[in-house]
Amino acid sequence: MKKPRVMIPDWLLGGLLTVIVLLLFLLQFGPLETIEAKLYDLRTQLRQPTGASQKIAIVEIDDASVNQLGRYPWPRSRVAEGLDVIAEAGAKVVGLDILYPDPEQNPGLDALKAVEKLLEESSPALVGRPVSLPGLENEVEGQGQTTTNLKAQQTLQQILGSINQATQELDSDSRLADSIALTENTILPVYFTIGTPLGRSDAELPEKIVGNFLTQVENPENAAGATSVLQGIEMIPPLEPFVEAAHSLGHINIQTDGDGVLRSHLLLVDYEGQYFPSFATQIASAYLNLQPSDIRVRLGGGILLGKVFIPTDPQFKMLVSYDPPSWTAERNPTFPYYSFVDVLNQKVQEGAFKDKIVLVGVTLTGLGEQNVTPRSPRLPAVEVIANVIENILDQNFIVRPTWGQPTELALIILFGAFISFGVPRLSATKSAAITVILVVVLAGVAAYLFANQGLWIKVLYPGITLVLGYTVMVSKRYLLTEKEKEVLEVDSIETNKMLGLSFQGQGMLDMAFEKFRKCPVEDVKDLLYNLGLDFERKRMFNKAVSVYEHIAKADSKYKDLQSRMDRVRTAGETVIFGAGGGMKRGADATVMVDAGGSTASTLGRYEVLKELGRGAMGIVYLGKDPKINRTVAIKTLRLEEDDMEPAERDAVRVRFFREAESAGRLSHPNIVTIYDAGEDHDLSYIAMELLDGADLKDRCQKDKLMAPAETVELVAKVAGALDYAHQQGIVHRDIKPANIMILKDGSVKVTDFGIARITASSKTATGVVMGTPSYMSPEQLTGKKVDGRSDLFSLTVVLYELLTGQKPFEGDSMATLMYKIANEAPQPPTIYNESLSPEVVKIIYRGLEKDLEKRYQRGNEMAADLRKVVLPV
Repeated sequence: MKKPRVMIPDWLLGGLLTVIVLLLFLLQFGPLETIEAKLYDLRTQLRQPTGASQKIAIVEIDDASVNQLGRYPWPRSRVAEGLDVIAEAGAKVVGLDILYPDPEQNPGLDALKAVEKLLEESSPALVGRPVSLPGLENEVEGQGQTTTNLKAQQTLQQILGSINQATQELDSDSRLADSIALTENTILPVYFTIGTPLGRSDAELPEKIVGNFLTQVENPENAAGATSVLQGIEMIPPLEPFVEAAHSLGHINIQTDGDGVLRSHLLLVDYEGQYFPSFATQIASAYLNLQPSDIRVRLGGGILLGKVFIPTDPQFKMLVSYDPPSWTAERNPTFPYYSFVDVLNQKVQEGAFKDKIVLVGVTLTGLGEQNVTPRSPRLPAVEVIANVIENILDQNFIVRPTWGQPTELALIILFGAFISFGVPRLSATKSAAITVILVVVLAGVAAYLFANQGLWIKVLYPGITLVLGYTVMVSKRYLLTEKEKEVLEVDSIETNKMLGLSFQGQGMLDMAFEKFRKCPVEDVKDLLYNLGLDFERKRMFNKAVSVYEHIAKADSKYKDLQSRMDRVRTAGETVIFGAGGGMKRGADATVMVDAGGSTASTLGRYEVLKELGRGAMGIVYLGKDPKINRTVAIKTLRLEEDDMEPAERDAVRVRFFREAESAGRLSHPNIVTIYDAGEDHDLSYIAMELLDGADLKDRCQKDKLMAPAETVELVAKVAGALDYAHQQGIVHRDIKPANIMILKDGSVKVTDFGIARITASSKTATGVVMGTPSYMSPEQLTGKKVDGRSDLFSLTVVLYELLTGQKPFEGDSMATLMYKIANEAPQPPTIYNESLSPEVVKIIYRGLEKDLEKRYQRGNEMAADLRKVVLPV
């Protein structure tokens, strides 16, 4: 007895999906959170930039500074000089984003101190008793009139003075400490090693560092349990003299998300139970004239900076609203950048730093810290700090609202109810439309709240509930309901026969075959055989084979089926006029021979021998004109494609014969000759001169370059041929190495005028882009009307490549390549071939001019210049 099928109710399946999504949401499932973060990044692009900052300026130690001032790191006295200039410019707050935890290593200063010690130890021999270096100097000055060796005293006095002066000049740490103190409101960075402390530190912190800890901590509704602040196990502060001279200190620790993107700023670090503020927080606080006692920490999330409330999560991480990076804003950067060397040389305009926050940081290539942010893959650390400060001062925050998570839970449940009870009762089309509308509304509202209100609502989990739920419910309906219907389409044999014959009579052979296949083969063998013959007559050999193979499945010995299939397959390998991917071809293709003898396939009056190659317009065959026994190349174009409209087919046919007309008017020793053009059934063809040689593609490889003199003469001949064609009103439009051939007798031929157009106004349309991108002229790329000067540009590209083995314009994408051709100068050819003469280089540069009026106007002019060049053979 057949067991009844167990059916899962739709409401239960929808409910299970909803519960699964809810669990993933509450557990913050890693892969989905990463996708949600990427959606967050997309929404950041919608936020409007705040415009040029009037409060913050950035002084960068960049490549230009190193190029002029020497290798980095510099002596700290040089940084001190820059701070002095910034202080004199009236900066209100200076943030020095460079951590100096250790004394500067200065061998010269150490040597001077050793000399000082030696002099102190030698003082009894000089003045009768040991004294310190200053005392020794005073003693020598006092004994100057009583000591017999006055000259030795004077020499010692000079040495002592020089040592004192050199010591002061070389003590960069003292110099920097003095500058920090002079600036008054200088904020210095501190770094914490993050981890879980096992105990307390042995070292006692200096009082100046202790004064930076935040003591005003609020605990609303006992929120301490919900607070989870990153903990530091070791503090790495600046040198003590720097600490004493600074206004305050802040940590520079960052914490990226799981995908390595820095989306938030860590406002606090917990060090031994006390909260240490961030570098950016301290700078903003100093700008607002606040002290650490004016900063209040609200456990559970949030910091009150004076009257400015900074929303955070329980870890005191603030979502950063990044402006577009300054290096992408060419005219109005958010944060003005100034090179350190310009500041040092006082080349900054007056008032640039007045009453502003000035951040000093390293952006040097290879040394400057770069961060991946939602709006930039490499944002300097100093600009990250600038964004955080700007967010705080302008109260430009991105917030996870308190009602965000409840709303997201409600949406998941609501959408779960829709897929459980709504989708099963609606048709697939209606439920799909409602699902799409709900997803669009959800995404639109979330994007609006994010872009205009700074409110971040997670959309992935509700969206997954909708899309996944709809997919599962509709798939279940199809697999379990639609499949059970088992609707079989059964047509009458006689009806299909009549329809097939009707289609065959109208020339719709494919549709006729479709109808015949629905009938038993035994009943329609004769009809199928005749259909195969019709396919043969239309030279659709691959389709004829399909018909014969269909007959052979039922009766492989029917008439001459096997021998006919063999002949048709041979024809398919020789003359492939049919469409489809099942066509065969081979290098050793032979002529199709009929059963009665040796009748070859023909096109018009030409016998087709074998295929030579395939191009953009069609297939090229080796053929023979039996009237004069001349071997020719036949280029074909199949116009009767299944997906081509009649009007389109007619337009292609007209264009084909127009190309034949234009090319047939050319008679030049360096241009391939066109003999004939015609049409055979549904095939158009052009018969042309058969060339015995090779194109220039191989000659463009560095290890196969021709001699420069041979190359120049070859290009001069091509230029002359193009000049002739241009005077006939014909532009080639696709000059490239593949369309220039060197024959075995040494002559040169320009081939494939198949895309040439008559340039008379009655036959030329602007806006047509034809050719190979690497060799196109700027005007051809932009779709402008072109003339012979466009061909000369392409020919110069070929000349450049034949001489150097490199193209003058290259890019890693089509867009980059087109931009370089249209806007950038070519690479000097002497980079790749130093033997090129200045005359050749001059010709290349003129031929590649963007300005049409500066380029060669005629091919003969270019050919004449080339033939004047003297090059080694």
